[in-house]
Amino acid sequence: MMYFLSKTVGRLFEPIAVLWLVLLIACIRACINRDKRQALFTGCLTLFITIVGSTKISVYLLSTLEKPYAIENLNNLPECDAIVLLGGTHGFSRFGVNSIELSQGFDRVLTAAELVRLRKGKTLLIGGGKYSSGKHTGLNGQLVKDWLSAWKVIDSPMYVLDYSSNTRDEAIHTKRMAKEKGWKKIILVTSAWHMRRSEAVFKKTGLEVIPVGSDFTGISAVESDSRIYNIIPGPGGFTALGYYLHEQIGWLYYRMRGWL
Repeated sequence: MMYFLSKTVGRLFEPIAVLWLVLLIACIRACINRDKRQALFTGCLTLFITIVGSTKISVYLLSTLEKPYAIENLNNLPECDAIVLLGGTHGFSRFGVNSIELSQGFDRVLTAAELVRLRKGKTLLIGGGKYSSGKHTGLNGQLVKDWLSAWKVIDSPMYVLDYSSNTRDEAIHTKRMAKEKGWKKIILVTSAWHMRRSEAVFKKTGLEVIPVGSDFTGISAVESDSRIYNIIPGPGGFTALGYYLHEQIGWLYYRMRGWL
């Protein structure tokens, strides 16, 4: 009981909960004052925050993108010419170990390293954008390569793809290198919720793609907590909804551009 109360009270200090509480109070006051327009406006906002932040609707939606790419046993995967690790796994920090500031997507790196350890690919290609902080500039992929080399995590050849501003750029750079090396089949590693669009873009280049998802944000949230409703809304549902909408809109945008 005390644990539940401490967690509930703790959630009240999160920004989204503060906003929800202010809107709830404003809605109640508007109802008391019979201000229908104000009551409707604040009530709708309160309801929206409650649905997204207090229920599991958002993570259930996100999990629908992830489930097709959940693989229980990586040993069952076929051997391929290369493993391609997409970017979005970290940022730059001059105070971090190997200048890496981990993000939620760093699960992708762990998955790719495990696939290399299992000899599922002859080499590792690391994608991503670039960083710029004061006098420090470079490719994010190079930071990962340097870290893996320094810690001797991987003994297979590693390459860093040229600067990529999006997934399509990573696909084009991969295709160019695959043509040079004579590769036909690759294992593609990225967040499971991002895989549908990524797989389609890479297949568009003509490569044979084996998708391996990681960073199962939606599925983990669904399975980790038996409660389907929290009294106080939190930010997790909004994060999941953001990922879901990003992928849906991204899919439409890529299709409009003819990239899928």
